[in-house]
Amino acid sequence: LSAIQRKDWLLLEENDQLIRCIVEYQSKGRATDCVQYQHILHRNLIYLATIADATPPSTQKTVD
Repeated sequence: LSAIQRKDWLLLEENDQLIRCIVEYQSKGRATDCVQYQHILHRNLIYLATIADATPPSTQKTVD
């Protein structure tokens, strides 16, 4: 993987952990405690969407 692909992969892994934390907090009735995680997740998703939109279709690859 290139350095950029590695960074994107790490962000996907981070997003997975953030979602798990958010779900756990919400299931315990502590939704307000996970706001900071929601902000980080939002930032990561915006970044990844921007990269995806800027990548020409011929160079986009799927993960097997």
